[in-house]
Amino acid sequence: MKRTKAFIAVILTIVALAFIVFVGIMQQKFTNPDFASMPTPQTDTESVTSDEESESDDETDAVAGAVGSVVTEDESDEDSTEDAEDVEVSTSTRTVQVETLNARSGPGIDYDLVGVLIMDQQVEVEDRGDEWVKVTTDEFTGYVNAKYLSEE
Repeated sequence: MKRTKAFIAVILTIVALAFIVFVGIMQQKFTNPDFASMPTPQTDTESVTSDEESESDDETDAVAGAVGSVVTEDESDEDSTEDAEDVEVSTSTRTVQVETLNARSGPGIDYDLVGVLIMDQQVEVEDRGDEWVKVTTDEFTGYVNAKYLSEE
């Protein structure tokens, strides 16, 4: 009986180690290269002098870059507000022409989802002549690609 318990403990240890190695390999193979190219926000922290601390900061830069991109989006929203004064806005009611359509917080696929529209749903549209239009429903306001909506 003791041999069986010891054998099971050894097998479970080997399986656990194999799983840890597998996860490590998968993380190395499937890291997202987009995070490496994202801008990082400026911080007022002290400069790092040792190599080990510098390496750990490099690992957190990818996460900080994701946060930094939100700041960049907010800045671009301000720019688009200034440009909006120069562009004529047409308002109309249009119908969704695809089975499901993601509505986003800004005009592009990099923005967060705010809701989903379904086929034949009618929405109020603010069109500035761009590829992306602002839609308003009873539940949310967001942006969708105009090619998935019926023409006025």
